Amino acid sequence: MSNSRAYAVAASHSETAKAAELILRKGGNAFDAVVAAMMMSFVAEPLLSSPGGGGFLLAAGPDLKPQLLDFFSDTPSMPANEIAHDEIEFYPIEGDFGTRSQEFHIGHAAAAVPAVPAGIYKIHETLCSLPLDTIAQPAIERAQQGIEVNHQQAYVAMILQPVIGASTEAKALFAGFNSGSVWKNLRLADFLDTLSRSGHDWFYRGEIAQRIINQGRGLLEEEDFRAYQCKIRKPLTLRLGKHELFTNPIPSSGGYLIFEQLKRLKARKDAAAVLEAMQHADDLKRNPMTEVSRGTSHISVADTEGNLASLTLSNGEGNGQIVAGCGFMMNNFLGEEDINSKGFFNWREKQRMQSMMSPTLITHPDRQIALGTGGSNRIKSALFQVINHIVNNKKSLKQAVAAPRMHYENGHLDIEPGFNQSDLFQLKKQHPICSEWLNHNLYFGGVNAVQTGHVITSSADFRRNGYGIVGVVKDGIKSGKSCF
Repeated sequence: MSNSRAYAVAASHSETAKAAELILRKGGNAFDAVVAAMMMSFVAEPLLSSPGGGGFLLAAGPDLKPQLLDFFSDTPSMPANEIAHDEIEFYPIEGDFGTRSQEFHIGHAAAAVPAVPAGIYKIHETLCSLPLDTIAQPAIERAQQGIEVNHQQAYVAMILQPVIGASTEAKALFAGFNSGSVWKNLRLADFLDTLSRSGHDWFYRGEIAQRIINQGRGLLEEEDFRAYQCKIRKPLTLRLGKHELFTNPIPSSGGYLIFEQLKRLKARKDAAAVLEAMQHADDLKRNPMTEVSRGTSHISVADTEGNLASLTLSNGEGNGQIVAGCGFMMNNFLGEEDINSKGFFNWREKQRMQSMMSPTLITHPDRQIALGTGGSNRIKSALFQVINHIVNNKKSLKQAVAAPRMHYENGHLDIEPGFNQSDLFQLKKQHPICSEWLNHNLYFGGVNAVQTGHVITSSADFRRNGYGIVGVVKDGIKSGKSCF
């Protein structure tokens, strides 16, 4: 199948993927499509993706050297030692993640600067070909008409019930957000409509910024919004034989840790060597290179011209507070314990926050792959294992994504079902403190990937109910075939 005549999309929700395909059919490029998919994710995956969060896009093409657009959040301009703690809202809750529970902090003061709108504007300004209101239309229409809540999003809502129940506005917005129900978000539709016909200053220097500031009991000030900009960075690179890898660079930590694991493997490729590399990464992350963002979603797109877009975005768990009149929740990045290893309210002001999110590209003479995943600190292990299967174990893209995974963190090893008995024996012998999971689970990430070149394919991770599409151009008409 010729690369110049086909496209592919992979995302964590069917509507997210279909929005990208619709824009590709309208003649848009991969970057138009990934922005459309991102906007649709606000509608279809509202507890994982939000205009109130942040993210990263890794972009490349035949005439575009790989570049990383960083639209993750900044810390507030207010010095941490000047915070009046009795005047802010910041408190702990516990989320039930099935076999694990975890404490995290929410409230107005848990929110860092919302960065996604700046990312949308920068991507559109530098990479897109269609008008922004055209790109936004699928998400606007779906938010107005309603979307059927699937079991995956209902499960996320169950995990984050303490967040949904944190405020009257959040309870009202997510009322009826149950599996099989049709959920509408008219205020989000209006917000996206205005955003798509406005510019950077509308959000960061206008009424929306003032609404967030005026909600009170938070830390964000007018200066935080006025100063925020999406940054374009040179990706971190690694060559492994004929493969060249590109990923998220410093100040974020995920790409660095993934590459360190791959380098640690050297000539060994067995399961025990993979675990040793994970243990090495776990040791490395104990330095100031920490991580953030559990509630994450990933979108990969390849268009008919050979452009690749790999986008990961997050809202943390959300801070429980809805932006007045806008239909979305703010992030809780300042309430993420992972990124505050020295304790909360101990940051340097006006600094780009670190993240584990790692949108990645793999290039080879025969193929090009865009991939990424959600999953907080599991991002580094999920992507490392999938890349290892592709580059070292010569697996196909679908085989690499479907292969069983493990995750090592803070002295504990979690193992998915599917490893052979020999590997299991070696893993348990090497690290007896472990948990064998009975089922595959979103805990182990949700890798969504597309491939172009001699073969074009899409692989969306079943662990997060992913959805993939491959489309073929025939006589100027694009037809799509969906695949799970």
